[in-house]
Amino acid sequence: MSPGPALRSTALFLFVLALLAGAAPALAYLDPAAGSLILQVLLGGIAGLALVIKLFWRRLLGLLGLDRKKQDAAPR
Repeated sequence: MSPGPALRSTALFLFVLALLAGAAPALAYLDPAAGSLILQVLLGGIAGLALVIKLFWRRLLGLLGLDRKKQDAAPR
């Protein structure tokens, strides 16, 4: 008989807790350049996402059935 999901999740939680309890301090230093790099990565990701949305906007509207060109061309 295999252990139930509750027992597995409890065992996993205790294992992760034991790993974190024994961790030593990293003594790491983050200088201002690291913060600047993180900011540049975030802004670049946002700009890339905006470009992808711009390039595929018409296809997305057509997929959702909200394309204006098809609605304007329809006979009244």
